[in-house]
Amino acid sequence: MSMRSGNELSRLAKAVLNSMHTLIPRGLFRAVAAGTSARLLLIFLALGAAASDADDTPLNQVDPSATCETCCPRPPCSTPPPPMACTFTSGLNNGCSGMRYADEQGVYGPCEVTSTSKRACSCGATGAGTQMCLGNGSFGVCRSSQSPTPEMCNSCDDDLDGIVDNIAPQGCSTNKPGACSTGRLACTSGAYVCQQIIFPSLETCDGLDSDCDGVRDEDEFGRTSCGVGDCYTSKYACQGGAWQTCVPLPSSPEVCDGRDNDCDSVTDEGLGTLSCGQGQCAASVPACRDGHPQACIPLIPEPERCDGRDNDCDLDVDEGDVCRFDNMSCECTPIPQAEACANTTCGVAPDGCGGNYSCGSCLML
Repeated sequence: MSMRSGNELSRLAKAVLNSMHTLIPRGLFRAVAAGTSARLLLIFLALGAAASDADDTPLNQVDPSATCETCCPRPPCSTPPPPMACTFTSGLNNGCSGMRYADEQGVYGPCEVTSTSKRACSCGATGAGTQMCLGNGSFGVCRSSQSPTPEMCNSCDDDLDGIVDNIAPQGCSTNKPGACSTGRLACTSGAYVCQQIIFPSLETCDGLDSDCDGVRDEDEFGRTSCGVGDCYTSKYACQGGAWQTCVPLPSSPEVCDGRDNDCDSVTDEGLGTLSCGQGQCAASVPACRDGHPQACIPLIPEPERCDGRDNDCDLDVDEGDVCRFDNMSCECTPIPQAEACANTTCGVAPDGCGGNYSCGSCLML
């Protein structure tokens, strides 16, 4: 109940009592007040008198027939003074403006918060704004004193919808590595703040740096390999946000290059051999050795001798005068020693028939 309502009830009660004293003699009033029935009669009489006074005399006027002592406890009689503006200096409503109301004796009550309590605040482009006192120790939003304008991030209700800085969030970068760089640009306390919305999680093959350690998936999960020889290959286990399958490279026919072209873990195999020369000059070599193609070079021919072989590599065996077959025997005529030792200064020289000539001793100097 407000102070004004209490004042009105007080004036009504006093009017009822005055009417009772006027209508009922003082002695009779005391006599009838002694019994229960008398009390009921007294109540009805008082209510009737009050109704009569209420119809004839407004509550805010003083009965002309009444004296000052009967209408006001403290003379002189007067109407309450007007309300007085006030400001709360402590408590929950500290800073709020309000009004103080006086009773009939002119005594002002405490400061009360009113619906018009407000204070100036800085808002919008012009800086002019108003905050209404909420009566709970705080002020409401700072609302622009101008016409509605598009909402801005300035701790002000620019569009006058009752909400401060209700601006749709936008994307931003937190400058953190990986997925944690994604942020939301939100207006907080009149300033834009990039808020982190993604936090480190277990790394997966998704093309993102989920654990925010600055290492991409390709390096996080390493490489996988398959195949042998020229079919060997390797690739990232995770690439482009997807797990990869390793497929060996295709094989090719084996060639002499020191590599396993047909991918059977053997190098330069199956390339065969090369042959050349005839008689005692015949030779044979692998077609490929150590990754390099080989050339076949015949052996050096020797003078023909009686041994059943083509020593001079002319496809004739034991031809000429060096060998004569007689009764399956072979007689050999040695070459002269001087001829045999012509190119040898010391040691021995072959005689052409399986023997040797001594061409002198070799002295060691």
